[in-house]
Amino acid sequence: MNAVVYIHGMGGSPDESAFYGPLFPGRDVIGLDYKSFTPWEAGEEIRKAVVSLKKSYTEVTVIANSIGAFFLMHSGTCGLISRAYFISPVVDMENMISGIMARAGVNEKELEQKGAIETGEGMLSWEYLSYVRAHKPVWNAPTFILYGCGDSLVALDGVKRFVATHYARLTVMEGGEHWFHTDEQMEFLRRWIIRNENGAKAMEASGIVIRNEKKEEQREVEELIRDSFWNVYRPGCLEHYVIHVLRDDAAFVPELDLVMEKDGRIIGQNMFMKTVIENDGGGVTDVLTMGPICIANDLKRKGYGKFLLDRSLELAAEMGFGAVLFEGNIKFYGNCGFDYARNFGIRYHDLPEGADSSFFLCRELIPGYLKDVTGVYQTPEGYYVDEDAAEEFDKSFEPKEKLRLPGQLF
Repeated sequence: MNAVVYIHGMGGSPDESAFYGPLFPGRDVIGLDYKSFTPWEAGEEIRKAVVSLKKSYTEVTVIANSIGAFFLMHSGTCGLISRAYFISPVVDMENMISGIMARAGVNEKELEQKGAIETGEGMLSWEYLSYVRAHKPVWNAPTFILYGCGDSLVALDGVKRFVATHYARLTVMEGGEHWFHTDEQMEFLRRWIIRNENGAKAMEASGIVIRNEKKEEQREVEELIRDSFWNVYRPGCLEHYVIHVLRDDAAFVPELDLVMEKDGRIIGQNMFMKTVIENDGGGVTDVLTMGPICIANDLKRKGYGKFLLDRSLELAAEMGFGAVLFEGNIKFYGNCGFDYARNFGIRYHDLPEGADSSFFLCRELIPGYLKDVTGVYQTPEGYYVDEDAAEEFDKSFEPKEKLRLPGQLF
């Protein structure tokens, strides 16, 4: 038996859980009536409730509204939760408090001296702010987020930063508000949950596993890459030789050498390399680059690539890496939190001034990691393989016809 726990927001009620009952047939939907409103107290209430439920239920899914999501992330229960649905979530409380202070004309020194100050938007507390700063929540449960573009309480930029550094997917409703309550908003919410539940269950039922590549699988992975990239960017391809070489490179990250397996078959792979940005002001900033990344030809454009990429980036973030830069198509990678690197003040090495850099993408894994960083990105030397050596290596594979096709880059 599985359970769904609903955690309401400020001024909400556990009775709101009744709306979600029909959306989760065959599961018990439980509204949590927590009594405290500090993250250390409410988080503990939620922790005890989830731990207790896990004794009776195989899986626990959580729906958290507004500040309920903030309290949940301070409960230390992400390892007990199969997935979460956040609605208008407060994911950056420090920034929210700073905004209230600014609008109320309260500075930090004043708040520290007085301890608590009443404002038109609620009570400011130095103890609360200090706790938020000292206790950054750890959250790695698969999470779906719904945000209303008319939300006047939670900033979209903060939600996007959260999505960029967590295993989370964001949906924005035009005409939505912080409090979803109109018939149109509630219908959108209903369909959003049903759609994501069906998708999540399909992935689970499909038997997908993302794990590290094994040494004995290297040839199989190289064949997968070769098939995926053949005649795409040039007649033939180099990518299978690139990964063959990079595995022995000092910049290679073996913990992030990943394969996606479905029903015992390797259907996708991704890998990461360490590199740097040469800062304009001197010194370097450590970053990652990525690829080759691919999905088996017969399974492309079915959602597997995004699933693999999201999980890959989550693992990289968990290892403490701050940002990923690489060459790619914004039409796909923009859906996974990437933006043009130029918007971060990062330039591609050896690219003439004024040249098109739309291929050069960046995503922060730690919010603000590239703040105040400007400079030139350096592609790891290992990617520059000898094409004659690659040609010789390719002879060990089954022969394939090289074709010159429209749209190739080389």
